[in-house]
Amino acid sequence: MNLVTGGSGFIGSTLAKMLLDEGHEIATFDMKPGPFFLEPYGKRWTHLQGNQGNLGEVLTAVQASRPKTIFHLGGMLSMPSEQNPQASFQANVVGVYNVLEAARVFDVEQVIYASTNGTYGLDIEGLSVIDDRTLQRPFTMYGVGKLFGELLGRYYHRRYGIDFRSVRLPGVVGPGAKTKNVSIYNAWAIEKSILGEPYEIFVTPETACPVIYFKDAARAFLELSRAPLEQIKTRNYLLAGVEPMPTAQGLKDAILKYLPQAKLSFNPDPLAMAFHRMSQGVRWDDSPAQREWGWKVHYPLESLVEDFIQEMREHPSWYR
Repeated sequence: MNLVTGGSGFIGSTLAKMLLDEGHEIATFDMKPGPFFLEPYGKRWTHLQGNQGNLGEVLTAVQASRPKTIFHLGGMLSMPSEQNPQASFQANVVGVYNVLEAARVFDVEQVIYASTNGTYGLDIEGLSVIDDRTLQRPFTMYGVGKLFGELLGRYYHRRYGIDFRSVRLPGVVGPGAKTKNVSIYNAWAIEKSILGEPYEIFVTPETACPVIYFKDAARAFLELSRAPLEQIKTRNYLLAGVEPMPTAQGLKDAILKYLPQAKLSFNPDPLAMAFHRMSQGVRWDDSPAQREWGWKVHYPLESLVEDFIQEMREHPSWYR
């Protein structure tokens, strides 16, 4: 049995579906109802509704599911965290503590954690390479909370022997994303184009942004979980995502290749540009993930756009 927190989100539900397709029994945990497209899996899927910021509800979910592995993907995203840092603290800081404490109490062997490249922030401007040894000094509430989770996971590994591992995701691109963030234009430019709607990309054409396709992101958690323990040296792994890091113009060109009638333009937002300016010209180095557990992206930019379009056309009701 595996437990996926944030199992109603688009990465969590994708990971849950991958596990179910392999024949596993899983439980999902989320404040929202479970994804309807998992219902055909019947009794192999259990949805537990609750708040990860509430220790009692997390303990109840872990006791009920008795998982071997918890995939902790639940949390509040970057923009909502900035708008309500107090709620973000409960969801992301208290939430990761609750999950790790429940893992300790019920002898869960492994916790796989979704972190973010937003744990980097200040002091990266001017660097040519960012890797797993680069100073992490986040300036957003989201980044602060995720870095706390990485460090607390390291502590629970040392103190209680829990096999804690995490990945720092770049911006995740996939259909159906509703929450605005500084990299969401990558997904919305594709989605609006599929729907025949015009869209203004809110960065300049030459702006590059680290991104990963949602199927690659979900697969990363699975592959990290299954890597032999003796190979895990780094424990918290940066993922570079699509390489080379795509520019907004490159994204537009890839969309036009498959959707030549797309109406895309540029209207840079000053706040988004201020965020992205720090990492322009930087190379994200995920060689420890490649070396220690064989990580490799399956969806480069054009494949990402092509599969995104196919997903939206084959399963429109999933991404409303």
